[in-house]
Amino acid sequence: MLKHKYEGKDQVVVANWRLKYKDYHHLKNLYTTMHEWLVEEGWASRSDPDFPEDYFVMREKPHEGGNEVWWWWTVKKTPVDKGGQNSYYQWVMDINVHVILLKDVEVIHEGQKFKTNWGEPEIKAEARLIMDKDDVWKKHPLLKYFNTIVHKRILLEKFQAQELELYRECYRFQEAIKTWLQMKTWLPEPELGKFWPEKGLGSVQ
Repeated sequence: MLKHKYEGKDQVVVANWRLKYKDYHHLKNLYTTMHEWLVEEGWASRSDPDFPEDYFVMREKPHEGGNEVWWWWTVKKTPVDKGGQNSYYQWVMDINVHVILLKDVEVIHEGQKFKTNWGEPEIKAEARLIMDKDDVWKKHPLLKYFNTIVHKRILLEKFQAQELELYRECYRFQEAIKTWLQMKTWLPEPELGKFWPEKGLGSVQ
């Protein structure tokens, strides 16, 4: 696993979930749908070079019944409160997708033949609440001694509100994926842009 860029930060895991699916689907459209949800909800930019993809690899394994695909994303979001963007907290979500037994197949629907995929995607997500995201308190000669006390005692209500909001956001992401997978996802869908990596950011083996 890659070394996490938020190691050493004061943080707490708020939510984590795992979703597994085995059926017909368009892997490229699943990838793009997840990306578009994160963009629309303010977790990432629509500009492909700026999207925080830590890892992408596709391995061809015809002798094992299908290909294997991995991708890892680490996305972040600065929450907004009544006074605007919050300068103390940051939301981070780690997304890990692993697909096995991936094959190109054809299906017939209403007399028409369509190209699609069949395989078993497994999607994992973990949401973490980062405190003192810019290390302002940590680097201050006096405030660094009160950092933990502030968010766990003095501002406890605000801290708990942030936890709850992030928890809901993480599970809304899961619900969006579930909804997409339960649709007839092997049918053609409109292209949302050229975001799917041609060879990925990792290696193709």
